[in-house]
Amino acid sequence: MQGIEIVAELARRFAAGDFNSAFELYHPQVRIEQPASLPHGGVHLGRDGVRAMGAKFAKFWTRTISEPTRTACSDGRVLQLTTQTWTGKSTGRSASMDVVELFSFEGNAVSEIRVFQHDTQRLMATLSPADLSEQR
Repeated sequence: MQGIEIVAELARRFAAGDFNSAFELYHPQVRIEQPASLPHGGVHLGRDGVRAMGAKFAKFWTRTISEPTRTACSDGRVLQLTTQTWTGKSTGRSASMDVVELFSFEGNAVSEIRVFQHDTQRLMATLSPADLSEQR
């Protein structure tokens, strides 16, 4: 399977709620890096690290994601662009912005994802003061 097909299948499985099957597309030592300024930010290692990151994200936000644009890079990586709307669970405030993700692969598995949200300050503004103190 090509990288672009792996990313598409990963998204399909997550959208279908087939989380266990989706995690099979991650390399066992997958590395995901999010901006450190976000509550779920930093480097997350392995499938358990990804699960913990997702649980932390879900504590603060819900999210809708637009249909992605994906581009296969000449070095085998895949670039994905989506517009995402994040809504703070405690406030109901929302922010929409572009999110770029850079996927790397080992064999037929995602080995790394680097995530670039356009404006993390706008995302943080959707949270309450209690959320902000809890994240520390």
